[in-house]
Amino acid sequence: MSKLSEENFAAIKSEIQDGRLTLAGMRGYLMGLLLISGFFVGLSFAVANANTVGWDTLSSGWHMIYYMEAVLFCIHILLLLFCWGSNQVSQKMLSIGMVLFTYKAALDPYLLVIMFSKDRGKDDSVIPIILIILVSGFILHLVILFKWIKSLKDKKKKTNERGTIYFVLAPVVAILTTITTIVIKNGMLGEFDLLFGLFIVTVVYLGLLIGVCEFIIAMYCIFKFPSFSVKNFSHR
Repeated sequence: MSKLSEENFAAIKSEIQDGRLTLAGMRGYLMGLLLISGFFVGLSFAVANANTVGWDTLSSGWHMIYYMEAVLFCIHILLLLFCWGSNQVSQKMLSIGMVLFTYKAALDPYLLVIMFSKDRGKDDSVIPIILIILVSGFILHLVILFKWIKSLKDKKKKTNERGTIYFVLAPVVAILTTITTIVIKNGMLGEFDLLFGLFIVTVVYLGLLIGVCEFIIAMYCIFKFPSFSVKNFSHR
């Protein structure tokens, strides 16, 4: 991105100045993420404490994950409380929070899926599927991010659009084939509600990973270019 100038990010600047990435827009988005994450983590914690699973039966690793969730939840609240002013520090901190907590919100629903699978004794079959989804989804996220950055450099990006679509769809088809094989092999076709929930969570996961690409670029611009600072905008 070092070869890109401010002119390449004109669309992002417009969003920061008057669009979804204003200070008010970022605060509203982070408030929404706080509620969504709180719901999924809270419900998964309730399932983890149910009689079928039981907090004491969970490994120390799972305990650590929930402790980390509590710490991040507190940081999320503090970020919203202390970044209420219209200044550069608030803008930079909120832009970091947009990226960090979007990643967190993308992962949180899987905690609920895993705890429900533990409740049914299917976690040994579900966790490998989730790991495949997480790794492959993050790879696709990186591909989309790099393609987006490249498109900012290349105004003739439509010439490679078909190749980009095939490049993204090919691994998606391979991943779906692998997951289907695992589901059939482990006899999980009867767990329709669990698989449907996993499908919905995965759609949300991929959607957030696509959305965070814009937030990463916006964060870079806010830190890199002084003209993207909120102090230069009359509308805040």
